[in-house]
Amino acid sequence: MHRAVRSVPEDNSDLPPLPSSVVSLDGQIVHTDAECWRFRSSSDGGKVIVIPWNRLDKARTLADRARHFAKLFLADKISRKKTRTIENDFRMFLRFQDWLASVRQSSFNWSDLTEGLSRAFLAHGVEHTSDKGNDFSRLRTFYRWGVERQHADFDPRLLRILQSITAVGNAKGHSVRFRDSVKGPFSPDELLLVSTAVIHGHGADQDRAIVMLHLELGHNPNASARLRNKDLIRYETKSGVAYQLDVPRIKKRTSRRETKSRPISAGLGSLLERLQQGGADSILLHWLSATNPEGAINHAMRRFAKAAKLVSPRTRRRLVINPRRFRFSIATHMAEEGASLFHIAEVLDHSDTQNARVYVETVSSIADPVSKATDNVLRPLVMRFQGTINDSPESGALAGLARQVIPALAPHLGIVSPNAGGIGICGRDVRTDGLCRLLPPVSCYLCPSFSALRYGPHREMLESIESFLNRSQEFSDKRIIMQLEDVRIAIGEVLDQLAGKE
Repeated sequence: MHRAVRSVPEDNSDLPPLPSSVVSLDGQIVHTDAECWRFRSSSDGGKVIVIPWNRLDKARTLADRARHFAKLFLADKISRKKTRTIENDFRMFLRFQDWLASVRQSSFNWSDLTEGLSRAFLAHGVEHTSDKGNDFSRLRTFYRWGVERQHADFDPRLLRILQSITAVGNAKGHSVRFRDSVKGPFSPDELLLVSTAVIHGHGADQDRAIVMLHLELGHNPNASARLRNKDLIRYETKSGVAYQLDVPRIKKRTSRRETKSRPISAGLGSLLERLQQGGADSILLHWLSATNPEGAINHAMRRFAKAAKLVSPRTRRRLVINPRRFRFSIATHMAEEGASLFHIAEVLDHSDTQNARVYVETVSSIADPVSKATDNVLRPLVMRFQGTINDSPESGALAGLARQVIPALAPHLGIVSPNAGGIGICGRDVRTDGLCRLLPPVSCYLCPSFSALRYGPHREMLESIESFLNRSQEFSDKRIIMQLEDVRIAIGEVLDQLAGKE
């Protein structure tokens, strides 16, 4: 939706005028007659996004006509795309301008764009920036917009050339796939450190509440910033008090506010309840910065890690905690526990399963190529079998626990071993760890609590699984096939250890 229009610069009278205001996809009014366009990442809150056109106007690398086209493009896109996309497109124009200045281009018009300049900009992005080829892709989208609107400055023949160029973007899921020690999901030990610090009440209440919120739910910080007091719901039950949060959705860009109900712990619920201020529509995390609440959430997590003196066992340095790592950790744990793509996407609030796929794929894809490319020092990090070898159920390897022998029995896979001794012993303490949510016996080989019996029927298990995989490749769920591939490799590692190859 567009409002009254402004006139175009005198020397660009053939161009369409820029509307004085536009309405964003989620209902925000953006005044385009201001030097800086302002809107929030979501209509009901979140970061204030500023589009400072004066940074383009003052540099003069782009001609007036070129800048006017850029403004027309973003004004049109505001009504169709989410606000963060608009910010990213504007930053592309800034980086393109800076790059033009570095190659001594001035008063540039879009009619001056050539295949050579486009390829050079792509090469610059890939070699010298973290954005890789994404800026080139954004520039190409802008150019297509100009061609589709039949502006003379944009050549359809050049567009066809640009569309034939492959732009390499950022590697999606890299931190998850390779378990980056700073940017990827937390290790179990790191999560235990955070949970213990929360239980012991370390850090300021406000910082701890933010950490607990993301530890339990793993949602985007934008959702946390938009929470209202009315979203925290308290229930009185026969067994005590229970809490629920109606978490704002961030994937649906409409003017109507949408939420998803999520249960939270009594500890987090009571803490948030104690910290509340104002009425039902007041911001729940009222202490966050009004202009950049997402940034304030990151700062709060850093303060908590410092106050709790959290040191990563992997890096031996201060543990880096942020919302993204909590999000990665929840999804990765779900994939390891056998959750479906749909379930992971539901918890992450994705509209489809495409972005959730990396968590399932990494369970079976990471170890093989990495293990082949690393030496024996790194091999323990990529092995599927994380348990131990035990001579007999009576050896006392799992002292203090009841001996829980795992039988080699999986009728659903056609595995019925005559060996009554079982494949190993479960080292999980149900009193403290809870019931196992995996699928014994096949999943046991992937569990660090598993102690494999030296004389167990491991080869029979391997042969049965291989037989099942050979029969079922065509019609079985791919997720199940991938998980059984993991198990097959883990059993092979057990057999290698028994044969003295490790």
